[in-house]
Amino acid sequence: MNGRTMRQAGMWSVVVAALALGACQTLPRIRTETAPGADLARYHTYDFYDKPSTDRRGYKTITTRTIEDAVDREMRLRGYVRSADNPDLKINFNIARRDKVTTRPGPSVGFGYGWGGWRSHYGYDLAFMGRDVETVTEGTLTIDVVDRAKNELMWTGSASRTLDSKVLDQPRPAIDQAVNLIYAKFPGGKTTAM
Repeated sequence: MNGRTMRQAGMWSVVVAALALGACQTLPRIRTETAPGADLARYHTYDFYDKPSTDRRGYKTITTRTIEDAVDREMRLRGYVRSADNPDLKINFNIARRDKVTTRPGPSVGFGYGWGGWRSHYGYDLAFMGRDVETVTEGTLTIDVVDRAKNELMWTGSASRTLDSKVLDQPRPAIDQAVNLIYAKFPGGKTTAM
């Protein structure tokens, strides 16, 4: 293999690796926790807190309405009824962002060609080297389900993911997906067809 062929093979390897990394869309990391002894199936009604944690400015945001719509859908699918008059459960949610530094193997490619070794022959080597360091913003959506009468947290679920430009430009699909994945682990109610 001559030097030009080796360089072309290396370039194609970089292109294939970049395409493979770009095709991988990761799902949010989901975490849930249920209070000891909590039986969420015994509750029947729910409502949202008047001022959820996403409304820090004194008015209902678009994000709040989007999350409420998604949570409302999931609660109804599980047989719960929304009621403003003394609901069994109250629901709150919060969105947090934090910057974090990540490292991953970089796209550097190294080639070697030479003579030597214990068998005394020509050879070549292809190696991927380097690390990319970048700062990314991670967003976490947390949903809390509270026993209204006791004022105690019964269940909490969260979804965390990197906020790329696609998510920031069009947050509704990401919120719907996160709420759906969180509620896939919800221990109460029964799933009903809509």
